[in-house]
Amino acid sequence: MPAAVIDPKYSIGIAEMDAQHARWVALIQQFRAAAEGHMGDATGLSAARQAIDALLAYTRSHFKSEEALLASHHYPGLEAHRQLHGELEQAVIALQEQLHRHSSSTPVKLNLLVTVWLMEHIHKHDKEYAVFLRAKGVS
Repeated sequence: MPAAVIDPKYSIGIAEMDAQHARWVALIQQFRAAAEGHMGDATGLSAARQAIDALLAYTRSHFKSEEALLASHHYPGLEAHRQLHGELEQAVIALQEQLHRHSSSTPVKLNLLVTVWLMEHIHKHDKEYAVFLRAKGVS
């Protein structure tokens, strides 16, 4: 998969995290493409399951990377940020479980989760830590 680029309105100005956020969005789009209109057939369902499994794995990897970055710079809001990550991870796990039970509403729920939670999280919470990191010279 080619390197993804984050929509500038969601850029936080920390290159490594922007690249990871872009990859995350690309995985979400991959899930949407696999699920859209194909949840009724075995091939589409299998592709959607693989895509959501990859999305969850990347979510965990991204959170670990982001939290390590914040810890290395002694970000004072790290524990609160970690808690937000835990909430999103649990929401994605719930969607993954629904999809593995063959819930046709999973793509709609994931779309809502992404639209509301993920983009708001990046736009608000990640931009907060970015201000802190940029003040320390991280870019």
